[in-house]
Amino acid sequence: MRELQQILRPSLSLSLLLALLLWGCSLGLAAAPGQPPQIPDERYQDLQGNWHNLREWQGKVVILNFWATWCAPCQYEIKDFVRYQASYGDAGLQIIGLGMDEARRLKNVKRSLEINYPVLQADPKNTRELLASWGNRRGTIPYSVIFDRQGRVVRAHMGIIDDQLFGRLILPLLEKGG
Repeated sequence: MRELQQILRPSLSLSLLLALLLWGCSLGLAAAPGQPPQIPDERYQDLQGNWHNLREWQGKVVILNFWATWCAPCQYEIKDFVRYQASYGDAGLQIIGLGMDEARRLKNVKRSLEINYPVLQADPKNTRELLASWGNRRGTIPYSVIFDRQGRVVRAHMGIIDDQLFGRLILPLLEKGG
């Protein structure tokens, strides 16, 4: 059984990589010949009602984090994200929270957890479809999509990004510099 698991693991990783590449193309992340790939041209409102395009943060290492106020693991992860943003924002990290809840609730959590990065709002009635469009067919949160400085999807991650994963995935992207 263990030999079978060892054989399957690399092929599953290859399958996941292929799925992410195909998913990136479906999001419009694939570059036209001769052009660099870009963060998708998606617009969301912030908690003050202003519209933002995700491409505003092109050139930074972006963690686009999908969360909700009722999600305890999300709130746990946000505390780390606040710390990461404070420590690595000057190095080019940009965390963007995409809250899938009513603005009033998102504002309360933003205030109480002292969120120091942009919080945008998704339509709370359309969260399952939104998550599926970003490659999360299960609809599980927290869910994060990580982009490098060139706007390429590095990874889509279901679950909490802890210090170990941050060190393995994000720090090398930040060290590559501008």
